[in-house]
Amino acid sequence: MLLGGMKLIIFTTRQLKTYNYIIHYFLETEIFNGFEDVGDTIEVILPKYLFREQYIKCIQTFEELLSWTEDDFLHQLSAFHELALYYFIVYLKGLRDDTEDFDNTYFNETCHSLIKKSSAEDFEEYGEVSVEHSVEQYADKYYDFSRYFDLLFDDLDFLMIGNLYNDRIFGNSNIEEFLGVNLDFYFEILPLDIQKKHKSKHITLVGEIIEMLDYIIHRLNYGNLYKLFWDGNDPVKEEKIQLILENIMDAYFYNQDVDITREALLGNGKVDFKLYKNKKEDEKVLIEIKRASSSYLKKGYEKQLTDYMLSTSYKNAFYLVACFTDNEFEKVERFIKNHIYTDTVQLYINIYILDLRKRKTASVQK
Repeated sequence: MLLGGMKLIIFTTRQLKTYNYIIHYFLETEIFNGFEDVGDTIEVILPKYLFREQYIKCIQTFEELLSWTEDDFLHQLSAFHELALYYFIVYLKGLRDDTEDFDNTYFNETCHSLIKKSSAEDFEEYGEVSVEHSVEQYADKYYDFSRYFDLLFDDLDFLMIGNLYNDRIFGNSNIEEFLGVNLDFYFEILPLDIQKKHKSKHITLVGEIIEMLDYIIHRLNYGNLYKLFWDGNDPVKEEKIQLILENIMDAYFYNQDVDITREALLGNGKVDFKLYKNKKEDEKVLIEIKRASSSYLKKGYEKQLTDYMLSTSYKNAFYLVACFTDNEFEKVERFIKNHIYTDTVQLYINIYILDLRKRKTASVQK
């Protein structure tokens, strides 16, 4: 339950206030206590390569964790924050394991009070269906740092980043795909020499295409790009949309080892674009474009693009829907809401709206 006025990092547990306070309290007492150099303490906590190569970023990340756990806004953790918080909890767990009467010595009165209140609420809500059968057992979860990994993180994929990256280099992305891991999310915690190999700051072609589409959408919303898709008062045809996007992609991916093929023959038909990177089998992406007014809008997603992926080794695809009117835009929003599937194919089809509606100029708005 989220309540106004909380000071929070977004965790996966309902007792956000309690966990944020505990994390904040121990960050203050163990790292930002004024008695020791912050860097000296963090060096003991974090992986050596990360501290050595990104010292300033490490300090900044812990400072942000400290401030985020006491301000009045909800914060989403980046990969760097997740990794830093994880190893800080590992540090606290080791400290607790090695210290006699740790809970009474280290936790302050506010911690005890919040834990008492939260454990009573937990027992009241889950007591009848949980393995914990007393308020005290629920309270143990807040004192036992080894329980925090399951409670505060959706997953611990960042611990596998080394193995996943190495597997990808050797052409094996099976575990990455099975887990649904997006390596681009973890780019900032890679060693700097590896980061330099990926000048676009993306490891995967999917990540690069998403950034390109974000750029296009930004230019549509805040620039004049939409004008290219109108012939006077008439929207351009689908073929012209493809031609414009082809030229944008050619320019965007210039000198990035990304091959773009238009109207590629796949299976029983043609897909608008296929893209692949560095000739790698797992770096293949399909892009299909449809106007919102097309009678094949649903079929293009449920049948056409899905069949292409099933009949080829392409594992990711983008379905771009072009909207020229308010009614079309609303239609596609409903379409997206009602056509998000989770099977092994359509889970990897990303639907994007190309908002090509005419914008009012500043003089008209006045």
